[in-house]
Amino acid sequence: MKKMIFTLCLILFSSAFFTMGSADVKAAEGAQITISSPSNSVRIGDTFKLQVSGEGFNDLFGVEVALTYDAQALKVQGVAAGEAYDAFDAYTINASEGKLFLPLVRKQLQSTPQATVRLAEITFLAQQVKDAVITIQSVKAVSSERLINAQGYKDLKSLTTGMGDAVTVKIAKQDSTAPGGTPGGNGPSQPSTPSTSTNLTERLNAVLKEKDAVRAAEMLQALLNGMTSEPAAADKEALLKAAASIVKDLSQVAVSQDGTGKDAVYAISADDVRQRDALLHSVQASLSKWNMNAPQISQAQLKAVMVYTLAGRDASKLGVYRYNENAGTWEYVRGAVHQIDAATFTIGVKQAGKYRIQEYVKTYTDTSRIYEEARYAIDVLTARHIVQGTSETLFTPERPVTRAEFSTMIVNALALDQLAAQGGTSGTAYADVAADAWYSPSIKTLRELHIINGFEDGTFRPNDQVTREQMVVIAMNAWKALKPVPDSTLGSGEKFADDAAISGWAKEAVSKARGMNLISGTGQNQFMPKQSSNRADTSVFIWKMLQQLN
Repeated sequence: MKKMIFTLCLILFSSAFFTMGSADVKAAEGAQITISSPSNSVRIGDTFKLQVSGEGFNDLFGVEVALTYDAQALKVQGVAAGEAYDAFDAYTINASEGKLFLPLVRKQLQSTPQATVRLAEITFLAQQVKDAVITIQSVKAVSSERLINAQGYKDLKSLTTGMGDAVTVKIAKQDSTAPGGTPGGNGPSQPSTPSTSTNLTERLNAVLKEKDAVRAAEMLQALLNGMTSEPAAADKEALLKAAASIVKDLSQVAVSQDGTGKDAVYAISADDVRQRDALLHSVQASLSKWNMNAPQISQAQLKAVMVYTLAGRDASKLGVYRYNENAGTWEYVRGAVHQIDAATFTIGVKQAGKYRIQEYVKTYTDTSRIYEEARYAIDVLTARHIVQGTSETLFTPERPVTRAEFSTMIVNALALDQLAAQGGTSGTAYADVAADAWYSPSIKTLRELHIINGFEDGTFRPNDQVTREQMVVIAMNAWKALKPVPDSTLGSGEKFADDAAISGWAKEAVSKARGMNLISGTGQNQFMPKQSSNRADTSVFIWKMLQQLN
């Protein structure tokens, strides 16, 4: 419905050009689109808000505002529509020319008298010492009244409206003061440079009392921008403590839910993601500038929590899927953290859009006769897109697993590619692993995280069958890359009957895996370390790992 309304308005906007001063379809006497900012004096690095408003309208259904701004001095960090309007993420920014095109549509179709309405809020970042001017270049507007236009088509009535004055924002240096002797910044609530620890404590308390995470981050950023010298150790500690709390809240992206149970759809706003991401990076950079670093701050990333109801589904087979509008398909989101007891999924937010929590069920024709534990493990790993069949209908459970296949399985199962992206070291390519091979990214990830080393001759031997001891060593190294291996007394002092056949480099990993009940041997207390592992047994091993990791 929303897309239909917005498309209708875009069609209208493309044809309903105004002639300023036309008297045939007045919006209201003195109706106009205006821009204003509570911050007319700021400093480099500060952010400030520009309000876009409609004044004197009786029925402003849709409006298209084109703004120009000083591209050298200002950068658009985010655009948020007013509560009664929606931009449908259709605004466009030409950062090189300093132009912003903003189409807006009222959420309710019925006519509502409007004296003054807040249409949108634009967040700018000050980048250069200058008097930066922001101007309304053009405006088009329509009411909700339907009519037949000159071409004989159904249309909305165009409105004649005025345009408010330009806004000039004075941008000063970090250590300068705005006119009147007060420090420049984000308007009346801009914190001044803390001169004493007591003053800093008061400022931080004011920031922490702010319930809106975005606003609190803006206040913190303004406080950091206002500092002209590196703070004392005690002040750094107080700043880091407050920043950790603020960054934690800022990182939690809002999620709206439409529907319940199996039909629930979760939406993440692009405006919210852009604004939070920009603030997160600017706060991190400002803290780093003054040598204030903490892992929970520097490594923070945007996350979103989705709460679901089981509705008769198997929780182990649920996953998060994002809708790809271009392809028209739901795509699996790898790396989502599933808290089954809390019935939640937590995802790292890289893209806005629509999400669903779905159960994936795939039936293979050749798994009905294998042991039940393996059959369920295969079903779960297939649902989580960790393993796949050898054809559309076959899984081939008895086929041995190669080193390349196991590498890909373990990377997919533990989302190790995301961990490598956060801080892995550069990996050296193996002589027998082509850069364009399907398994190359997974092997590179394992190398970067020091989970595998390959062989002494510089090869990886991707097509060799993975031995049981190799599989256990790779898996336990992968576990250690995520979290410490738990101390376990289970099986302590017990050895497999063929312990002497286990390679020295594998003994510790095999012992720990046995103590954690990840492996139990092949029968008669035999581990068979040099034997290959088939697809069914490997699936059981990975599934046991996932259960304990979660």
